[in-house]
Amino acid sequence: MTDYFALLEQPRAPWLDPAALKDAYHRKTLQAHPDAVGTGQENDFAELNAAYQTLQDPKRRLHHLLSLENQAPAANQTVPAELQRLFLDLGALKQRADSVLEKKRTASNALSASLVKPEMLAVRSDVAAWREKIRTLMDSANEALREINSRWSSNHAAEISALSNLYLTFAYLGRWSEQLDEMAFQLSD
Repeated sequence: MTDYFALLEQPRAPWLDPAALKDAYHRKTLQAHPDAVGTGQENDFAELNAAYQTLQDPKRRLHHLLSLENQAPAANQTVPAELQRLFLDLGALKQRADSVLEKKRTASNALSASLVKPEMLAVRSDVAAWREKIRTLMDSANEALREINSRWSSNHAAEISALSNLYLTFAYLGRWSEQLDEMAFQLSD
């Protein structure tokens, strides 16, 4: 497995400075770009792109870091305890959104479509509120990641469990964010 941290000359740590990562990526890609160095370097350029895409995303970065530490998260992990209630609430919101979208699709005339409009607006408002809540939780997870990062250099082993939990948090929040974005799109007129 390629160490993407080493490839982009970044510290092997849970949190990376986005500007420093981007600068390193640009510097390295200028050196490895096929147009600049000739043919045969496409693999190096593609690997740099893969490294940057991995390290810029907290979930993917944590998965890579944990894998390098021989602690790769299992594929079938459960929802972290602090997010289980959200899982149920978002499931209920998804059902409400699906129901109102079905009503809108089956509305046979303008009057029946207008009767669905208030319910559609209410669900749209709830989706917007949940999108903001997920963004706030992502910000909190990023802050927790920075805190773990401050302790990382002194004791990797003690932080592995916390990093694994944060990996799951980022995974679920990211998935829910995508679902909420899709719901918002479907509910827009």
